Amino acid sequence: MLNVYIVRHGQTDTNKTFGINGSGTNLPLNEKGKKQAENLRDSFDINKIDCVYSSPLKRARETAEILNHGKHEIIVDDRLSEMNYGNWDGQDVHDIIAKYPQVFDELGYFKENYSDYCSGETYQHLADRLMDFWHDLINNHKDESVLLVFHGTASRSLVQNVLGIPKITLVGEIQNAGVINISVDEASQKPFLRYYNRVAPGKFFIEK
Repeated sequence: MLNVYIVRHGQTDTNKTFGINGSGTNLPLNEKGKKQAENLRDSFDINKIDCVYSSPLKRARETAEILNHGKHEIIVDDRLSEMNYGNWDGQDVHDIIAKYPQVFDELGYFKENYSDYCSGETYQHLADRLMDFWHDLINNHKDESVLLVFHGTASRSLVQNVLGIPKITLVGEIQNAGVINISVDEASQKPFLRYYNRVAPGKFFIEK
């Protein structure tokens, strides 16, 4: 059984101020974000992980480095980057809501038509690159535990498409330094959601 542990990066200043935090806002962790990653590291046994992947963005790489604690070589993969929100990246989300309320769902996340109103990446493009990564992952790692450190919207999209959920609006965003666990049966490649949005302190590992 392949066990995949998905971690969202710790907090950045853009998260704190409700800025739109896409791939164009390449900020490091703030002090709270570093503490979140450190708290997770203290509950997360990196010795039970066989391989670590990270988004190339600073906030994800820094979180991965804190969790990894020098144990593994961190593999950086561009396909794990956050959604590119184009000219909306970095803007205050409240300003966008005031101007374009029609592009937000009931939970305050962008609907799939948001990119009709800005130069942002489409949800379909995001899904395509993430699923390309996922297929490589499950084909290259057998009976291992793999850590992926990346982003809020990107992790929602991956969970949606791996589990066959019809719309991303049905998947809520996990907290900064939150963890998702998906197990994959090797024979059928069928995925199983073990847990979603678990935070430190907590129990994270599934015994093989």
